[in-house]
Amino acid sequence: MGFEVYGGVNAPYVWVGFEGRPSWDVFAEILEKCNLVTTPGSGFGPSGEGFVRVSAFGNRSDVEEAIERLKKVYG
Repeated sequence: MGFEVYGGVNAPYVWVGFEGRPSWDVFAEILEKCNLVTTPGSGFGPSGEGFVRVSAFGNRSDVEEAIERLKKVYG
């Protein structure tokens, strides 16, 4: 999908960058268009702005479904 991402190594969290976009706006868009809950990066301080944090907690089929939903919108 071409996103700038960080994390995911030794942790189930991945930071996904949306450069130039407020993290709360991205959070709301993903919730509305993909029916997925993420965490706005700004909640982790100023350096988190422009990112959302996604989690791979859960079972594999749920994570794969989330990826497919994201692909449909951001493909």
